[in-house]
Amino acid sequence: MDAYDWSTGVYATAVAMAKCMTTEELSRTAILLTQLGTTLGTLAALRQMGEGGTGAVTEV
Repeated sequence: MDAYDWSTGVYATAVAMAKCMTTEELSRTAILLTQLGTTLGTLAALRQMGEGGTGAVTEV
């Protein structure tokens, strides 16, 4: 799957979800997924630093 297919899939999923949610549900879901994505990105970066031998982080 290339970047265009991925982006199209994400957009289609968002539209499908939004069609069956209230505005409040949509806002709460957006906040939750944003926090989840940020946390996963942070954990991935910390893991990469630990595996890179920098010694900065060895365990999360």
